[in-house]
Parts: sequence; C-alpha cells; structure tokens
Amino acid sequence: MTSAASSDVSNEVSGRAAIMTVVAMGLGNSITSGDPTILSANISAVREGVGLSGAGASFLASLATLALAAAVLGAGALGDIHGKRRLFIIGLFAAIAFDVLAAAAPNAAVLFVARAGVGVGFALLLGLSLAIVNDAFPPKARPRTIAVYLGTAFAATAPQPAIGSLLVEHFGWRTGFLVGPAVAVMTLLITWRYVPESERAHRSLDTPGMGLIAIGLLGVVFGISRLESGSLVSSAGPIVVGLLGILGFCLRELHTANPALDLRIFRSAPFNAAVLAGATFNFLTGGSTILFAFYIVTIQHGSPALLGFLLIPATLLQAVAGTAAGPAATRFGERSVLVSGLAVLLAGLILMVALTETSPVPVLFTAVALNAIGGAIVQTPQSTIMMASAPEGLGGAVSAVKSGVGQAAYSLGPALFALVGTTVFLHNGEAKLSRAGISVDQARDALRVAHGGTPPSPGGPNVLDPDRARAVVQGATHSMVTAIHFTAVVMAIVPVVAIVLALFLLDGRPSGAHTDPEVQVRTQKVGTPDG
Repeated sequence: MTSAASSDVSNEVSGRAAIMTVVAMGLGNSITSGDPTILSANISAVREGVGLSGAGASFLASLATLALAAAVLGAGALGDIHGKRRLFIIGLFAAIAFDVLAAAAPNAAVLFVARAGVGVGFALLLGLSLAIVNDAFPPKARPRTIAVYLGTAFAATAPQPAIGSLLVEHFGWRTGFLVGPAVAVMTLLITWRYVPESERAHRSLDTPGMGLIAIGLLGVVFGISRLESGSLVSSAGPIVVGLLGILGFCLRELHTANPALDLRIFRSAPFNAAVLAGATFNFLTGGSTILFAFYIVTIQHGSPALLGFLLIPATLLQAVAGTAAGPAATRFGERSVLVSGLAVLLAGLILMVALTETSPVPVLFTAVALNAIGGAIVQTPQSTIMMASAPEGLGGAVSAVKSGVGQAAYSLGPALFALVGTTVFLHNGEAKLSRAGISVDQARDALRVAHGGTPPSPGGPNVLDPDRARAVVQGATHSMVTAIHFTAVVMAIVPVVAIVLALFLLDGRPSGAHTDPEVQVRTQKVGTPDG
C-alpha cells in the first residue's frame, strides 16, 4: 500500500488551477491571522462600543483563538472523511456569517457568540488549507508549492490589520469585522472554481477522541493564557483538565481501530523535529511580540500602533523568505533550511538584548523582521516534513496537528515572556515603585496585555491601558530594559535546543531524498492491522 504522502492521486492540478489553488489556500490561511490581529489592535474601540470590562475585552480578543484551538483537530479529521474542499468551503461560510454577525452585534453577548463561531470557521481554514495544497501536487513539487502557499498567506496577511484599523478609525469599530469576510468571499469564489476535492478516507469519525482533544487543547490554551495575569491558581485548573483530556485522547487513539490521529507518526524522528521546530517559532513569535509591545509603549512612550506599522514590511519580508525556503530546501535539504530559520530567530532574540532606552526605530524593526523572517523560513520544511509523514487518509488530521501545536505554543510564548519579564521588572524596580505609591499588584495589573493573533502571524498585542503602563514604568525604566534583556537571554535557550535536536534528528540530504525506515505507518492505511 502507499501513503497519502507518496501516492498518485487523481485530484492533482496543473496550469491555472494549480496557481489558483495555492492562492485560495494562502488567502484562507491569511484570514485566520489578519482577522484576530485587527480585533486585537482595535480592542479599545470595540470595548467602548459594547461596554466591555477590561477582563471582558481581553477574553473577547482571545475567544476566536480558543475556539480554533478546541476545534482544529476535529476540523482536520472531518476533512479527511467528508472532503477537505467541502469542509474548507464550510469554514469560509462560517467566517463570513459570524464576522458579519459580529459587525451587527447589538450587545456583548451576541459578539461573544459570533467570535466563538468565527474561531470554529478558522479551525476549518487553518486546519485544512495546507492539507489541500499537499493533496493537489505531486511529491517532488510540494516543497516549492508549500513555500509559495505560505508566502501568499504572509503577503495577504500584511495589509489586513492596516486596512481594518483605518476602517475602525474612520467608520467605527463594527467595520473592522468586515475585512475578513471580504477576503473570504474572494477565497470562496476561487475555491469554488478551481480547487479540486480530495479523496475521502473510508472510516468512521472518532467522536469521543475529538471530544477529548477539544477539551485538552481548550484547557491548555485557556490555562496558559491565564498565566499572563501572574495567577498560577487560576491557570492551574484549566491546564490540568486540558492535560487530562490530551492523555485521554492518546489512550483512546492507541486502542481504537479508526483513530482520528494515528499516534505512530510520533515514532518518526523527522516528524518530531518538525513539530518541535514549529512549536519553537510559534512560541518565540508570540512571546517576542509581547516584549516589543512593552518596549514601544513603556520605554519609548510610543503608540501600540507602531508595532502594527513595523509588522507590515516585516510580513512582506516574511513572504519573500517563506517563498524562497522551498527551493532552498530542495537544493540544500530540509535540515539546513530548518536550522537556518531557527538561527535567524535566535539572532532576533540576541538583538533584543542590544535594545536601549533610546534605540532608533531601524534597530527595533530589524529585531521584528528577524523574528518574522526566521518563522517563515522554518515553516516550509516543517510543513513538508510533517505532511510527508501523514498516513493515508489522515492528511487533514496531520495538518491540523501543525496548527494545534502551533496555537498552544503561540499562547505559551506571550504568557511566559510576560510572566518572566514582569517578575524581573517588579523585583528590580520594587523600591522605586513603592516610592511612587504603586504596589506590586497594581504594577502587575497595569502591565497585563491581551494578544489576539494565531500560527503563523505575530498577532499584534495591545496594551489595555498604555497610559497606566507608562506611569508604572516611569521612574523604573532601567528595570524594564533589564527585564527585557533578561527575558530575551533566557528564552534564547529554546531555539538553541531546537537547533541541536534538528541537527540530531534530521538528515542533511535534499528534500524528498530520504526515507524513514523506522516508521512503517507511512505505508499503511489507517485501521489496517500491522503486517
């Protein structure tokens, strides 16, 4: 038998259909990054528009992300069974309908429901777009094609936050929710005309497994997001529940004839290296953006919008880097490209240690750009390796694993970066804060941030109360700079470990030139007994 990664499938495309398939999937991916970033960047206007509290606004900004995390693996499994194109189109309709509902929301309750629905739609788009591209092209073409798909997604994401913010500024907060539907309509028209349907897996849906992994991912991501407040008590419960859900899912998948995700893929060293690399860039992307926001608002007394403007050219560079990574992987090997991307991420963290109270904008932009470029370089070999490991009939599920792991890591990054940085700042600046009449709890509350982005966009955190944050740091500015430096140095350990493991677990041959004899799962159909 042959795997989905290596079989000749009937839904391969060529010519105009090939180009438009990649464009459609890139556009669909971009909505899942651009839409939450628009909300995050304009959360203050939305908060005032519907009368939300600070906590309510923070939860709203992350609600679509939470729903996406809970639904993404189920989305991949449903796509495998019922058709990836069909489920992708349903995701587009959901994104359009629920975002329009958000724009018309008469009160906060409807807005919360709408954002949860948007997140489910995003799970279908993010969880299936990569799998559709993988299915539509022969193995030799996949590294380059996946690279173009990612580059398209990055390029299409770049203008969306700026367009959304301009609409909110001139026409009100409701219009910010209409950018995603506009892109979704274009994507729908292209998908309907050019994108082929995938072969369907002939198996039943593992509903209990889907329920367990939904609880697991939701609990972990929500619990991690609570860490940003510094409250270990409020975050521990959801994390424990989430870990129990994931454990239950693993036990279920090991003992069912039709698993939603064949856990034997984790026997593959290349697959594990790719998962780790993906988690690393999502972790660093989410976390370093928090430090950029702290630096801009509290050290240089700038507007949170400055980070959004810096991200526009950085995202365009990200598109170029992501597109170039495919040919590079074909020529030099996936390991070389993956390690290079991790090294660029490491360089971005090192540059953050050089930031001072008066660093010019070009230096800050370079740090932001290195973070974006490194993540783009990593994603192409990561995606190619993971999809090459997909058992027959589980391409959607494996694609969703990439998104699910990335989402959890992206949430963990801001939580840990903010927690470590804030703790160091409060420790070093406690005396100065006390003389200013500011308690540690007051300072911690003032420095809480909300993040609303998903993998692979930086997300654009928004400081909930910039004026209060500046007041806290004023008089203890040096302590905040020290905290940023310390946090960057500590977190630099993560890409170093990922680089070492990638060198150990991956071979250096060109893309597609290696096989993994240790893992027979690639040549077995799901549900077929070994041997």
